[in-house]
Amino acid sequence: MRARSTRRELIGAAAAGAAFASVPPAWAKRLLSRRAHVGQGRFLDGVASGEPSATAVTFWSKLNTARPTSGARLIVARDEDMRKVVATTVVPTGRSIDGTLKARIGGLKPHSHYYYLWESRDEVSPVGRTRTLVPADSRVDQQLAFSSCQSYAHGYFRPHADAAAQDLDLYVFLGDYIYESRRFTSATQPRADPLDSTDLRSYRTKYRVYRSDEGLRELHRLHPAVHIWDDHEVENNYSDNNPPPSAAQRAAAYRAAFEWIPRMVFPSERYRVFKRISLGRTVDLFLLDERQYRTVDANGNRVQILGERQMQWLIDGLKGSTAQWKVIANQVQIAPLDFGSGPSPDSWGGYPESRARLLGEIERAGIPNVVFVTGDSHVFEMNLLAADFETFRSDPGRKPAAVEYVGGSVTTPGSDRVEAEVQASNPWNRQYNGANHGYALLGASAPQLVTEYRRSDVLDPGGATVPFERFVQPDGTNSPSRQSLGV
Repeated sequence: MRARSTRRELIGAAAAGAAFASVPPAWAKRLLSRRAHVGQGRFLDGVASGEPSATAVTFWSKLNTARPTSGARLIVARDEDMRKVVATTVVPTGRSIDGTLKARIGGLKPHSHYYYLWESRDEVSPVGRTRTLVPADSRVDQQLAFSSCQSYAHGYFRPHADAAAQDLDLYVFLGDYIYESRRFTSATQPRADPLDSTDLRSYRTKYRVYRSDEGLRELHRLHPAVHIWDDHEVENNYSDNNPPPSAAQRAAAYRAAFEWIPRMVFPSERYRVFKRISLGRTVDLFLLDERQYRTVDANGNRVQILGERQMQWLIDGLKGSTAQWKVIANQVQIAPLDFGSGPSPDSWGGYPESRARLLGEIERAGIPNVVFVTGDSHVFEMNLLAADFETFRSDPGRKPAAVEYVGGSVTTPGSDRVEAEVQASNPWNRQYNGANHGYALLGASAPQLVTEYRRSDVLDPGGATVPFERFVQPDGTNSPSRQSLGV
């Protein structure tokens, strides 16, 4: 009686008949001189996929090996058993890029699930799942999720475990994917993060620590994601240059982020993050970078948060968009919440001219359905936006220029305040919760946008996640209705 084929034999046989991928990882080829080959190593940090389009996806993993150079084979299939293989390629790696593996595979079918794994001489990685986006002319409903501020020491990433179980088209990380500073266990911190990251080696180690969280690994394994960074990927509030991190530290942080995140490099701009992703005719997603391009005048006064080039790119993109919903992935809060000491200078509140210009352009052009999804603040909020926020005091019924959904924090503590007191000082605020941790779901369709806030028990490694706020925003109104789903 013939013995059953092993999983490795099935994968190898399927890969042998597959078409080879046509897009090798150019970033790795520049750093590695040896020819790509399948070498020794293990996959101890999971798998991930990202920056999908209708026909292509970027795939990621990390090969742990003692050898200075090695490589692994990526196999992509239409089925979870990896029998219907559509592409395979051998990807080189080595110490110079921390053993990370990246390849972008094209020629895929729109709005389709694909399964993938990596193979070395020593083992086969877990099987990952990803999804391509809808074609450009599609009006299919879209389901996104977003989160920010995941401090490893402050809790378990239970929101990610819940998001992994959802039916998502795309997951959006809004910044503070890591925290650079060390934190030891205390009564309110269930696990230690005893490492300060200031150089390439320590930033790489930090990502390895964060990826050890089961919820985060599962989210990356099952859903494609896009990422924008905020300050803690380098240093807290580093954009204020007070004091400035060294050029070497900043370069090390950016490099580690690109190594560990499933995204490719722009050929002429190595660390560019801002870009536009179209999800058919339903959503245009604008990813911002509010750290690299901030400017000050000769006296050190803050002038631009996006820089002129990115600002004009965003304005032109919003005006030219034909998508039903224009969703802006925004690191720091744009609404000017003031608790008595003025808006945070590290947010858009420190750049009021930039804010007035952007929101003024949206108002004057009459751009419909502009939505900001925001991180950084560690609280759940919903804010109405206008070029002149004071008009909400004199005319509470005025139509806003846009709406901001602030999706809380995964684990980082927030400012727990009484909602009515927040709104008394900030009449554009329509919801505030600084006690809970979690993430947000966003469902976009032709008639409406539905945003749901979900809270998690992040102090329990098996903690549950439940919805607690839901907002329904009808097309063309910029006036969401609110449904509180329980304490």
